[in-house]
Amino acid sequence: MIQGLEQITDSFLIDVENATFFSSPTGLLMVKIPAKDYEGRAFLALAFPFETDEEYVCVQNEDREELGMIRSLSLLSDEAASLCRAELKKKYFAPKILKIVKLTERFGSSFWDCETDYGLKKFTVKDPHRSILRLGEDRAYVVDVDGCRYEIESLKGMDKKSHSKIELYL
Repeated sequence: MIQGLEQITDSFLIDVENATFFSSPTGLLMVKIPAKDYEGRAFLALAFPFETDEEYVCVQNEDREELGMIRSLSLLSDEAASLCRAELKKKYFAPKILKIVKLTERFGSSFWDCETDYGLKKFTVKDPHRSILRLGEDRAYVVDVDGCRYEIESLKGMDKKSHSKIELYL
């Protein structure tokens, strides 16, 4: 028998019926959950699996304590889902690598010059074998020494030169 999230964990499932998301005057994401007697700032975090960016979203209070879990943003009102998407986009901002122009390695670090959807970016990756995270068969994240993330939407979709430069680390 397949169990649902509510049967596996003690998580409170948040949906359009039991929570209201809104924006504060200063633009912060806020939530009101009467069943939890909570109204205040909401922090969102993606739960595993990380590949799904609209499912299993953890809602936390100011102290980063879990208030509940959104099974899918589609279970919220259009306005609430839009607010949550915008918040997740800010938190998980990751320029998309379109092309690897230059990739060199020295002393265990790799130095990247990439064309991204936000222009040319130069960054350093320490221990590339641990800093390149595969998400499924065709997607990857590269995490630089400053903790910034860069997304490769499709490894197979990269040009041959870019793919050959990153292939050693995959």
